Parts: sequence; structure tokens; C-alpha cells
Amino acid sequence: MSAIYYDVFIRSVQPKELPTMPEWADEHRIIAKGAEKGPWKTDRTPYAKEIMYELSPHSPTREIIVIKPTQMGFTEIGVNTMLYYAHLSPIASLMILHTQTIAETTAKNRINPAILKIPDLRDKISPSKRKGDGGPDLAKEYPDGYMELKWGQTPSSFASIPAGVVICDDIDRWPTDVGEEGNPLDLARGRTETYANYKFYANSTPTTKAKSNIYKEFNETDKRHYYMPCPECTPREHDKQNRSNMVIFEWKHFKFEHDENNQLVGNVDFCCPHCGSLIREEHKEWMMSEEAGAKWIPHRPGVKKKGYRITGMYQPLGMGRDWNTIGQRFIDASKLSEKGDNTKLKTVINTIFAEVWDKELTKVETSAEKLHSRRYTYSSDVPEGVFILHAGVDTQDDRFEYEVVGYGKGGQSWGIERGVVTGDPALPETKMALDEVLLNKTYIHESGSLMKIHTKTVDYGGHRSKAVSEYTSKRFMRRIFAIKGSKTIDAPVVNKVPTKSKYKTKLFMVGVNAAKDDFFSRLVISEKGDNYCHFPDSYDMNYFEQLLVERREDSGRWINPGKKRNESTDCRIYADCAKELSGIDVEALSKPLFYVQNATPNKKRRRILSKGR
Repeated sequence: MSAIYYDVFIRSVQPKELPTMPEWADEHRIIAKGAEKGPWKTDRTPYAKEIMYELSPHSPTREIIVIKPTQMGFTEIGVNTMLYYAHLSPIASLMILHTQTIAETTAKNRINPAILKIPDLRDKISPSKRKGDGGPDLAKEYPDGYMELKWGQTPSSFASIPAGVVICDDIDRWPTDVGEEGNPLDLARGRTETYANYKFYANSTPTTKAKSNIYKEFNETDKRHYYMPCPECTPREHDKQNRSNMVIFEWKHFKFEHDENNQLVGNVDFCCPHCGSLIREEHKEWMMSEEAGAKWIPHRPGVKKKGYRITGMYQPLGMGRDWNTIGQRFIDASKLSEKGDNTKLKTVINTIFAEVWDKELTKVETSAEKLHSRRYTYSSDVPEGVFILHAGVDTQDDRFEYEVVGYGKGGQSWGIERGVVTGDPALPETKMALDEVLLNKTYIHESGSLMKIHTKTVDYGGHRSKAVSEYTSKRFMRRIFAIKGSKTIDAPVVNKVPTKSKYKTKLFMVGVNAAKDDFFSRLVISEKGDNYCHFPDSYDMNYFEQLLVERREDSGRWINPGKKRNESTDCRIYADCAKELSGIDVEALSKPLFYVQNATPNKKRRRILSKGR
């Protein structure tokens, strides 16, 4: 046999390599109904490509979590997964939806029509003969496997029948307990236990922070976001594109105006957080494309479970809501929220922005005594969990007050030092004394290494704005920034594009209400873990009393009704703003940012000298 014939023979008897799910869907999947009726085109929703690949047998990934808005095609990804495995890699697969009605509609309008368009799949499928399967449309058998649709309201959906592919759709609409058997998501995950190469896919639009299953699941993943090039400032070379020069569609970066009747004026545009360019929606298709370099980037690289989050502003043109529609809905909902009706705003936050609703907090449900009792003795200036130090400085007529705060993984924070620099902030000696803290002072990490404060913010407001301008302008390159609270209630925590003060100083506007919402929601967490606030035993009762003098109005604004001293709150909020301005993602750090690294752990306890106020 000649070499040519031998090669042809070998290729003919070798099994064909399976196409990936995106490749399969582009060739075989037909959408029977809806605005996108017709052949599936992965390029139409490029954000779906990686997710479908991870659900393919080619990928070793076992669990895929997606936190999403509505109407973005993520249920269709689940349908593609069921059909792909039935067609090419037979296995037992289960899809659990919110209700029986939705399960039946999904079978009737999505799965059954799609099967009819794939002849060789249609020919090998027969209705399930198992009892209690909800009808032939909800269960189908084929050689070496089956597919089944269930709903999250009944215990029978989670019976101990194994499945190698489990798809959990819209899990925040599921009950928290099913038939007193436990969390249905845990029960669904249990169906995969006998399969080594299982696939578990869960998606949902989020609900409230306290109750959201998808929010909790996503926080255990590598937290991927869909990054795109800015048409104006991102390098065109793909190998030069990264998280630091690409953008994501988050509502805080969108700009628009409305008139006195709360009607949108002009268009909603995206403002690049790097260069400030206003980008029209017509550029979105190119930005999102693989050709342009768009890609999912994890915020917690190295975590095995893959998680994806995307907002409604990515919805392809012509598929549904556009940016102007979203803008008007947000304006309408915000107006109602000002009157105390948050229902429409919550819907926008959940179903378009893909964020949990966490604005029910009106006051901090704790006490100074409880917070004081949480103090403990650190084994060094800086505990082991701290990866970076930031500081916030409050400016008074006769002093600077400051707090140094350590930040670690999972949103945890540690109070490190609370202190006062006395003297008129305009005087050179007062500024030099503040320099000793912000620029020169070192803190011993539990590892024995030395740390310095990374980013520092100084309050520009009050009667000493000129002194603060002079101080920060000369130290801007050493990451000492002037900040001022925005009057806008819903302003983001920081606007990273500085304005110019009347003294020509770079001035960062900060959303103190957003920062306080975040801080106070973390402050009330009483068990150590993610987002917990740690305090050293050097902080006195006065410090904690100052933390609790404010309350939140229905409008969303935090106020100090008794005009009591609240420097502790201000210093902590300013430190949190410094963290945002630093540009350092703690979750991405492999080790703490040391000033001088020492491999010998510090055993000696050093007391923090400054007293909490």
C-alpha cells in the first residue's frame, strides 16, 4: 500500500474530532420564534462564544456561572447545551427552569422545533417512558442518554437520578427551600456527583443582595467581565490589549441629559473612563467583536469556577432595548424613587444593569457597643490578610484627622490607625507633620515586611480648601489626591477623571452616598468573612459612636441629623475612595504590596500608638 493510500485509510478510520459548541450551533441550531428567528449566529452575540466553549467537552471547566440581564440569550445557551450533547456526545442532561409553565413553553417553542431541524438528531430521539416526567415534551430519550426539563418548585425535580449535564435557569426565581429538602441549587448540583466530567451551568438575573443565589455563586468564581477596546484610545494590536486599557459597559460610565419634564435630551453615550471620549452606540458592534479584540477577563484569575457578568448595555443592536431606551427607563425609575417608590428602579438595576438591589438600608442596624466589642488584638501593625494600605484625611480648621485602612481579599478591611495631626492645615509645619504619616511612616506586616500607605485622599471641602489645594498639588505624583463630595445622590464612588479646582488643582469628585451605602452595608456584617470590617483594640468607644451618627433618607442621601461629630465616618469613607482611585485590584494581587519585604515573620506585638477618636 502506497504512503498516500495509507494516510487516507488512517484518516478514514480515525474518529472525527467533535466541533466545539459554538461551531456546532452555527451549523445546526435554528431558532424557531422571536426577534432573532432563523439560523443561530454566534457572531451576533460574541459574548456567548466563550461560555459555550466552556460548556463543550473540550474544556476541563466543570461549573459555569452567569449573572446577567434579561433578554440576552442565556437561556438559549442552555438549550444549545442540551441539544449539542444529545446530538454529538450523548449523556443524561437536565434543565431546571423556574416554573412548570416556563418549562413547557421552553420545550414547545425552543427545544422541539430545534430538534426537527436536525434530522439525524430527530431520528434517534424518542419520548421518555418514565412515569411522572411531566409529559413527552419534557423528557426525551436517545441512545446512551436522555434530556429532561424540570422546574424548581417541586422536590421531584431534584430526585436522585444522576445527570452529567445540569442547567439551572434563572435561579434567583427559585424558592430558597424546596419541600423542606434544602436549597434547590444544592440539590441540583448533587445530580452531577456520579459524573467526573460533568457540566453545571447556572444563570440568573439578580434580585436582592441578601437573597440572591446568583450573586453568592458569582462571588465564588473568577469573576469575568467582557472587556472591549475603546475606539479612541485602546491599542489595535491584540497582544497589547489588557484590562488596564480596555473598557466594560457599566452604567456609571454612560452620559446623558434630561429636561425639566424628565425626558431624555439627545442620545445616551458611553464615556471612556480612560480618555473621556464619548462613544455612540453605533460603535458597539465593532467594540464587542472578536475581530476588535473583545474578550472575557477574570478579576480573580486562578479560581477554577468560571463566572461571567454582563449588563444589558451589551445587547446587540436590533435585538431589543437600546441605550436611549435604557436611559429613559432609568430617568423614569429614578424620578419615582425620589418619591419613595423604588419598584421600577429595582427592576432596572436587576434586569438591565445585572446588579443586586441593596438599597433597603436606611440606618445602620448595630450599636457602638457591639462594634466596640468586635475589637481584637492584632499580632502586628498590619494583619496577615491585608494586601494594601490606603488612607483618608478629613480637614478641619485646626487639624487633620486621618485613618489608615488595610484592604484584603473578598472585600475585607482592617482599621490600622486612627490619628490626628494638630495645627492649622495652612501652616507648613502642619503639612510636614501630615507628610510624616502619609509619606514616611512604615507599618510592620504580620509577615515581618514593611508597608507604606499606597494612595491617600485629603478632604478639599470646608474652610481650608486653598491649603489642601497647595498641599495635594505638590504631592500629586506621590498619590496624595484632593477629593470633594459630589452633590449628586447617585454619583459613583469616584470619578477617576479629575476636574480643576478654583486654585487650578486636580480635584476628584466622589460619591459619598454610594461610598457610605457600601461601607455601612459591610459594617453591619457581624461574622468574619467576605466584606467584614475588622477593628484593632486601640480604637476607643468614641470612634464607633462617630460611625453611627448618620442615617439614610428615602432619597438615598446620608445625613447627620444631630450635627454630631462624624470624623471617623469621613476618614473611613475617604480611605475607601482612595482604594478606588488607586487603580489596584486587590483580588488580582498575588501578594501584599510591601515597601520592604522581609521573609522572617514578625512575632513581636507592636501596639498602635494613635488613639481612636
